[in-house]
Amino acid sequence: MPLMMDDMDDLFGDGGGLSLHPSRPPSKEIYQRLDELRGTNCCQGIAWSKWGSIASITPNGTALELRNLRCDPENGSWALSEPTVTPSFSTAMEGGPLKHLSWSPTGSDLAAVDAAGRVTILSVFSSLNKPTLSRVGGDPSDDLHAVVGSFWLNMATFPPNRPTLLNGPAVKNSAKDEPEYRYEASQAPTLGPSHPNHNKSAFICLTTNGVLRLLFSQPNNKWYEVHNELESIVSSDDLITHASICPDKTGTLLIAFATTSKQLYTVRALIDWNQPKVDKANPAMLPVQPHIKTRHMAVTSWLHDGPSTPLNASHMESSMTQLSRLEFLPPCGDASGKLAPPTIVTFRSHLPTSPSHYNQEVYTTIDRWEVRDKLQSIHPAFEQLSSRRNSVGSQPGPIMFLKKRESFTVNKIAIGMEPMNHGKVLFFAYSDGSVEYRDRMDMSETFNDGNLERVWHLAQIGFTYPEDEPCLQVAFSPSSCSLVQLKNDGKVQWQQMDYRLGDLGTSMADPMYGATVAALSLSCATAVMRQLNYDDILGTAKKHATPQFIYDLLSDIARIFKLQTDYSEEAHHDMLVRNTTIQLCLCIQQSLGFKGEFNPRTFSGKFSWLVLQLRNIVVCVTMAANLNLPAPPNTPDKLSPLEDPEVINSLTGSVRWILDLMAWLIDTLTSLRSTVPPIVDLTDASKLSLPDLLAHLHSTNTVALHMLLSSSVRGFLTAICRRLQHLDYIARRAIMHTPPNASANNAQNPGQSPHPHGNLTPALRQAYTHIATLTSNTIVRVKTIETLLSSLSSLIKTAYSIPSPSSSSNQPALSGLTNEKARNNLEIKMLFGGSFPDVFKSVIVELFRKEGLLAAVEEEIDPTQLFFADFTMLEVDEDPATVRKRKNLGKTMDCFRKTWLTNPPKRDSSSHELQNGNGEGDLNGSPEAGTIGANGNAQSRHGARWRRCARCAAVMEDSTFSRQSLQWLSMQQRRCFCSGYWDTLPPGHTVA
Repeated sequence: MPLMMDDMDDLFGDGGGLSLHPSRPPSKEIYQRLDELRGTNCCQGIAWSKWGSIASITPNGTALELRNLRCDPENGSWALSEPTVTPSFSTAMEGGPLKHLSWSPTGSDLAAVDAAGRVTILSVFSSLNKPTLSRVGGDPSDDLHAVVGSFWLNMATFPPNRPTLLNGPAVKNSAKDEPEYRYEASQAPTLGPSHPNHNKSAFICLTTNGVLRLLFSQPNNKWYEVHNELESIVSSDDLITHASICPDKTGTLLIAFATTSKQLYTVRALIDWNQPKVDKANPAMLPVQPHIKTRHMAVTSWLHDGPSTPLNASHMESSMTQLSRLEFLPPCGDASGKLAPPTIVTFRSHLPTSPSHYNQEVYTTIDRWEVRDKLQSIHPAFEQLSSRRNSVGSQPGPIMFLKKRESFTVNKIAIGMEPMNHGKVLFFAYSDGSVEYRDRMDMSETFNDGNLERVWHLAQIGFTYPEDEPCLQVAFSPSSCSLVQLKNDGKVQWQQMDYRLGDLGTSMADPMYGATVAALSLSCATAVMRQLNYDDILGTAKKHATPQFIYDLLSDIARIFKLQTDYSEEAHHDMLVRNTTIQLCLCIQQSLGFKGEFNPRTFSGKFSWLVLQLRNIVVCVTMAANLNLPAPPNTPDKLSPLEDPEVINSLTGSVRWILDLMAWLIDTLTSLRSTVPPIVDLTDASKLSLPDLLAHLHSTNTVALHMLLSSSVRGFLTAICRRLQHLDYIARRAIMHTPPNASANNAQNPGQSPHPHGNLTPALRQAYTHIATLTSNTIVRVKTIETLLSSLSSLIKTAYSIPSPSSSSNQPALSGLTNEKARNNLEIKMLFGGSFPDVFKSVIVELFRKEGLLAAVEEEIDPTQLFFADFTMLEVDEDPATVRKRKNLGKTMDCFRKTWLTNPPKRDSSSHELQNGNGEGDLNGSPEAGTIGANGNAQSRHGARWRRCARCAAVMEDSTFSRQSLQWLSMQQRRCFCSGYWDTLPPGHTVA
């Protein structure tokens, strides 16, 4: 038998040696960051808002940088925008550098706290990178006022007591005839207290000297403050180092704070808003006069060796006797109904005494305490002390105590923790760039089982973040599907989850493919229900966005939301416009199908992009026609936006776009007859192969037929036809009406709105003349298109009433008009670019046959005009010559006004800076403009700014309007037609 020594060469030789890579030593930046964390709980230098705006503190601590995810207009890829830098805060040097950032649950308000506890509040309205100064941090500058814990109150639900929804898990179906996954959902109450106005929140914070401050806004949007002394500070041992605040199920706040004497206190706070009670008054318009009441509950030491014995710290590392984080988690319930009590979590992190220390071991100990209550009992002997024989003593209320739970240690430096899934799961971030998901109840690791039968999250099924990416701070995305890191060099980097273990597959039959579709559908649905930005989900899905993947993802989202797309019964158009789920699905379609401004979109992307614009024009024209605004002074009646020439001029481009769209639809359909393959016969139902027709439409990106046969899109087209006819009627009446003495009156006030009794200004008359000219000279008359749509709707209703066997095309059988669910499923397929139902063969033949509906339209138009028509403004033609022509124009379409904007000269810049009209960095922006250093003067001097949608890359001019009606109409564009948020670009820039 050979001796063990004979194998030593194999162990230590060149060929069989064991290579151990030493762990990377901690950087000096992580030492500095840990010192910050040990000093206070409020030193978060990067924060991600509900709307998608990412705020970070500049390295010098005097200003903010605003970023967001945005889709690159050149190639459709997702990345962080360039930072928009705010001017330096005027009080920054007095109060010290900025230390902490916190976004409100509304997504619009940002609290920026400096080292001396001065709180500045900025607000974001129409653009993610264009803040407004709402509250100046003019508080007294004193180190004892430094903020050590803060919290934004949860939003009041509307209607009251409405629960928040969580979609998940997705449970795999075993039956073959059922969808791949069944989507479950749960709900949880929204914990109070909340601001009485359900559109507002309030900021509450605790200072190092024990003052609890409440910052709130009144109906006039001005911010005020009340405070309460929580703790009497008489020595340095009483100073508070870390604090955390959370809501409770009783509608109160729970506060936990640690002191320099290593004590852990808990306090309950009640906010009495003292809002006056006025009958039939809107609570949002009533002022509040809040008052804070507090009550101490329990106290213990946060440094323990056992349940009740203080630890002798002499044998410990000094770093382990210092807190680096304190969090107070509100109560929550699990799927079985078990309730987790409010829980205090603390971090204690250890680093070597120096980077050169021989022992490079790092770790973090995480301690937990549960806030519990127990009933007090009274000895029966005390009952006999009563002076009255029949009296019954009252039982004392329960007392609160802190129950220590078992601690655990991780061999990393924890730098962040965020709750998700209604607080049932905790997300932990570490300085080496790694992350963990832990169960709230027992702190065991979760989302790591790879269970494809019961899907919760992308992390559970193998999606991971890039490894070995050291960082100092982390901010979790609103959708919980990505994060941003603040790196050691001060740069901000976006990290996406991705699958790095192979291919996903190509169909729902592949387990990993189906699980990915389920996880993305769940995350997107939850984000939508909670009104959270989900652009990072689109960025992740974009990497796998084959046409089949897009279709499967949309189909599952439609099932979660129970999407209603069947409008074949000609329901009222208001119901169609208010169907925001259709807008959501169209938005996802166009986003995943967008590949750049001058690159062809996918079939479903092109279809949805056109329908979204069509829907937006329907909304704008409807609003302009139906809204009544307050009348000008000395006039008794209200003013309609249609009586304002600027409003009519702003609608002119949309009218031209719609008329071009209608002509393009007819041109495309007439060309289709001659371009389909010979095997596709559009004039004989018995020979018409729908799969071959669909394949041809997809290969040529021809979406016109889907737009006419889909009932929801046909509804939008019918709605805009009726509104255009109404607008045309008003225009013709206006240009034929010439009131007496109009010229003299109008010469004196050429820009004013018309008198409500009918006096027209030349400006309004000219605006309506443009409308009438467009509708008169159009290639295809609006009435002709409306007749076509009406005939198609009648044919489709008849087709739907004929039962169709499901055996021929794997489609659900239709049992007449009563089978609404079957019709809806077929309409969903068409909306997502899928197949036509078999019963539509007769409809298609009637449309294309020699004497059919399309032929009747052709009889009313001039074929020469149609042949030479220029559809450049639609941006739909994708042949190289047309794309090259459009690219050489050097112009970009304004998606609001539907007019061309001249592209500015190209400029390279690594950051954007907000400036005021004088070109100086200043927070005291124009009160009329209401933005930090961005008012109308800057636009007039340096050229008009652009807004570019972060999601679809659409552009509109960032204009300020003085006229009320046009300003209101512009406010309808607070978000893009795809529901994405805007980036405001500096003059001369075209990309965020």
